[in-house]
Amino acid sequence: MTARRKKRAEVPLARDETWWLHPVYRGKQALNLGTDAARFPHRWVRSDAPPVVVEAVVDEDQPHADLAKVLYRLNRCRPGPVEGFYVVVGVEPGRYVVGQLCADPGAPVQLFEDLVYPTEAAAREKAAQLKGRDIRSPRTGIA
Repeated sequence: MTARRKKRAEVPLARDETWWLHPVYRGKQALNLGTDAARFPHRWVRSDAPPVVVEAVVDEDQPHADLAKVLYRLNRCRPGPVEGFYVVVGVEPGRYVVGQLCADPGAPVQLFEDLVYPTEAAAREKAAQLKGRDIRSPRTGIA
């Protein structure tokens, strides 16, 4: 009976280390500042500027305290930009910006003022390119 069975082919599966995060925070979907996240805190920076590092104090009363704690852990318990976590943010219709998640409870997203695109697809492509440029894995810190 086992001789008649065909050998199953192994299918290589791509493992997504951040499967548990919402697609917005993985860069798979745009976060719209004009509608669903009008009060979502953010800061504008240049992509070539040195990272802005803030004090790692989370006030439990802040609206995004839980997100800040998760980002702090993803960033290996360090404040500042989370390596490998680039997002696409719709600022207004026809204007999409590439941003990066930060372990900062006051502004969990930094938007790059020099990476503005007319379409979500173009911004998502740039975010994927930046994510691929990061050497270390965001979860383990290992190349």
